[in-house]
Amino acid sequence: MTEQTVSPDNEPLNDLEAKLASAEQPDANPVDVILAFLNNEVYLVSSEAVDGPDSSVEPLVLSNADGQPVLAVFSHPSRVDERFLDAAPHVLGTMGSAILGNIGDELGMVINPGSEFGFEIDPEGIANIRRDFKRADEAGESAE
Repeated sequence: MTEQTVSPDNEPLNDLEAKLASAEQPDANPVDVILAFLNNEVYLVSSEAVDGPDSSVEPLVLSNADGQPVLAVFSHPSRVDERFLDAAPHVLGTMGSAILGNIGDELGMVINPGSEFGFEIDPEGIANIRRDFKRADEAGESAE
């Protein structure tokens, strides 16, 4: 039974957020969070609108506490803070796997910056995920 009077920031809004919320539990499996990210729609904010299939996207890149660049990704459009929309007013949905497939080698990623349903992955972590996780249509090629 879920009470709707709770602030949206305190309740998971989708499967990915439910996995992020459970990630703090002692018996949590980080693979569940990674798979939820890869297999669900996530959102970028861009300074440019996407007008067609050949449109380029200029996603919002922030700096983490160490001053390193991180791509801002959101689990739900409502998680995009107004301050981010001032810089990049267009919210674009895509699969998490597409983001990891297209992010550069020097760029980290932050999911839901400023939200309790968030986390950061450094470039090495992204490379590890790319190495260890294959899309479902590629999974048959390598069995573990």
